[in-house]
Amino acid sequence: MKKLFQRFRRIKLPIAILEILLGLRAILFAGSKYICPCCGWRLRAFTSGGTSLKERELSYCPRCNSKARHRRIWLFLEEHTNLFTDSLRLFEVAPKFSFARRFRKMSNLTYVTGGLQKHQENMLRMDLTSMPVSFNSFDALICVHVLEEITRDGLAMSEMFRVLKPGGWAMVTVPTNMGEATYEDSSIVASQDRKRAFGEPAHVRVYGYDLADRLRSSGFTVTVDLAEDVPLQKRARYGLRADENIFFCRKLTEL
Repeated sequence: MKKLFQRFRRIKLPIAILEILLGLRAILFAGSKYICPCCGWRLRAFTSGGTSLKERELSYCPRCNSKARHRRIWLFLEEHTNLFTDSLRLFEVAPKFSFARRFRKMSNLTYVTGGLQKHQENMLRMDLTSMPVSFNSFDALICVHVLEEITRDGLAMSEMFRVLKPGGWAMVTVPTNMGEATYEDSSIVASQDRKRAFGEPAHVRVYGYDLADRLRSSGFTVTVDLAEDVPLQKRARYGLRADENIFFCRKLTEL
């Protein structure tokens, strides 16, 4: 079985085949140390992602490939939103497999996705700064680790505000350093320089505590759910890290 996983590890697999492989791997990692809230699997250890059989602390769920950030977000969505109870039109930017595999099966959701890449999870090929979506189209929007790659992030935030219905909400996460203001430098363009300055080659900034104000400038009412406030027992049970802050935005009225 190990050779089978190694063969498929670097291949973009159809979703049906990936689900089978992940199901087989999940059996090997079954246990009672952790619970993945994204899929409900009980496991003894996390993996290095993809179809890897290598163990890695607080990393990917062997059943649904959720990262620690996705598990944190899923718990927040369950505890603080109406995503699982009301009939909603939901838009996810650059959809994550661990979310999409569940959302598209939920009968209360009309689930729409979009992103830059040509990918089987993307329904719309689009730039977040210019969404091919009408005003007031969605009740909820999820944007996970996208804004840090967008040069005109203010325009992207305004677009998220535009497509939400009054009363709708957006859940936004990005890599943050909450002890500092946002750091960005438009003169840094080379991939290696961006990785050195911002942490990843595709990133154009490191957000700080002022992200909430940037989102408010687009019209949102914003509350911040800090990762450091998540109880240690909860982090240990679900395999969470202490660095995923959630910016929860509401569109109360039109601008």
